[in-house]
Amino acid sequence: MKVKRTRANDSIIINNLFTFATIVMISISIVLYSTFIVEKPKEEIPVSKVEKLPCQEETSSKVRIKNHELLKKSHNAIKKGYYKIEGSFIKKEKDSKIENVITLKEADEEIKKLINVQAKNELQKYLKIKYEIIENNKNELSAGKVLVSFRINSKEIFFMQSDFQFMYKNAIKERIQCSIKVYENYVQN
Repeated sequence: MKVKRTRANDSIIINNLFTFATIVMISISIVLYSTFIVEKPKEEIPVSKVEKLPCQEETSSKVRIKNHELLKKSHNAIKKGYYKIEGSFIKKEKDSKIENVITLKEADEEIKKLINVQAKNELQKYLKIKYEIIENNKNELSAGKVLVSFRINSKEIFFMQSDFQFMYKNAIKERIQCSIKVYENYVQN
């Protein structure tokens, strides 16, 4: 018995040709797009290359930097008084005692004292220094944490979270001081 050799249909050959041509065009488009249109990310200084300050070693802390170039510009804005401070409490217990320990006004004054530049009034564009004092549940290891972030146009450029072990005014103020010092440390490096 002889096996009859058949040739592929013309439609299959044309279909394979168009499939190959489509794959080539998509590949060329991806190469051109990634080469000429997409901006390559700039080299950022990794957080680990900047030396930790002693206050960061005292308690658990986390630092996140989005853009080192904007970080330096934000420091210039602060030195010219183009900033606003916004604070808040986050309470996890119904019988919260955080407001009895420290007030938002006291925390604001601590930040202003550390910055040592009077903020200008009636600003359209400014750097927002946002902080949150969080009271942890009673069964957690630390009493709470302080989150401090620096934002331009609602985009976070610097963030630091720092725990405090005891619910004391000085402990909270130390965490705020540490956050501002760490911010300045990253600006300088």
